[in-house]
Amino acid sequence: MSVVRSGMPRRPRARQRCWRSSGDGSVREGPIDYDERFAVGEGTNGAPYSIERTWLLLPTGRIVATDPLAYDDDPAPFVQAVPPGRYRVDLLVKGRHIAAARLVIRDESAASWEGALPEGSLEDSDAEVVGYDVNAGAGCFTDEQTFQQLSEEPDPNWQLTLLEDLAWMRDGPTVIPRSEVDGCSGDEGDENVLVAFPSGEGDGTYRTWVGRTGRGEITCFVTDFLLQD
Repeated sequence: MSVVRSGMPRRPRARQRCWRSSGDGSVREGPIDYDERFAVGEGTNGAPYSIERTWLLLPTGRIVATDPLAYDDDPAPFVQAVPPGRYRVDLLVKGRHIAAARLVIRDESAASWEGALPEGSLEDSDAEVVGYDVNAGAGCFTDEQTFQQLSEEPDPNWQLTLLEDLAWMRDGPTVIPRSEVDGCSGDEGDENVLVAFPSGEGDGTYRTWVGRTGRGEITCFVTDFLLQD
């Protein structure tokens, strides 16, 4: 289903791409130490960063990361699922740009990193990591159930709200509460079910990484918007 806000020009489909190892068998360099960067608040050359935080409710634990304003078919959730629950989202801000977005599953350091793979993507040994295309200058974390409910809206006013809020809040999160998705009221209705954020310096293709503890448990998901230090 194609969802584009009324009055907005139709944009190209946000495709999911695979990065592979090179033909000589060598593998591209893995992600930087995101745990250290988020902890100390500075880049690899000492450039200052700040942290913006909010919370995200995942009703099923099937995580979706995508451009919420320019997509065609509903994006697939990652094969790396987590228990349903409420999780912290950290945004690493450099100047007026979001350098990376992190969905924290457990507050532990990652011992290893792997690419986040959407269901149905190529999962052979040649595939390094899958990313999503951004065509409207934004990315998000949400739950598969939430995104399906939003994409079925006949008049997607939620996209207009996101677009306006993102234009105003360039260095922080923009959220959709549960009350706007299923009409839930009270404290439950106030829970964020989608967290959106500007994608670095704009459009591009961005990877999401999964951190794991030495025991193999998922610690976090990090989307890197490739800002230079």
